[in-house]
Amino acid sequence: MIEYISGKIISNKSTEIILETNGFGYNIKVSLNTAQKLPAPGSLATLKTYLHVRENGIQLFGFAEEQERDLFLGLLSISGIGPKLALTLLSGLTVEQIQKAIHTQDVKALSSISGIGKKTAQRIIVELKDKIALPEVIGTDESSVVAAEPKTEVEKEAILALVSLGYTRGQATKAVAKVQKIHFSEKAEEIIKRALQVI
Repeated sequence: MIEYISGKIISNKSTEIILETNGFGYNIKVSLNTAQKLPAPGSLATLKTYLHVRENGIQLFGFAEEQERDLFLGLLSISGIGPKLALTLLSGLTVEQIQKAIHTQDVKALSSISGIGKKTAQRIIVELKDKIALPEVIGTDESSVVAAEPKTEVEKEAILALVSLGYTRGQATKAVAKVQKIHFSEKAEEIIKRALQVI
């Protein structure tokens, strides 16, 4: 297993980054929360990693913190949850919010994320409640570190990020339009998080 990778960030597309090290460019899937914590392209960064191997391909996943990787691996151990769904959950909620939901058995919070039904949420709680530590301080909504961009540009970025998670362009466009109408935001990460709950 590749424990971690350090290198220069070449691009950051919210759920996918390119990290260059020793002449190699690694395509790494990340959650929105990790993407927000990374420095700007051109800067150096270190990511904890997990190499997912399957019959039809190999994908590298990156995490800003060990805690997020541990939770990701815990989610993968649950029947019916693959890397895509685990990353969607980690993008829609912070690690602390997921931990709190598990320990308080908050099925509603977990099932608010697209792809996580009531039964899956209950399975997450049952299988991880004794494996996931509850932090002393539960985080609240994090402020985005990404500077606001013109409305059309951030919406385009949000749609591309949702498409990279496996949704169709139509689904992504409809979800972004819906959340922007209800809660307008000029921050792509905020738009994506809200869209993941309605898509």
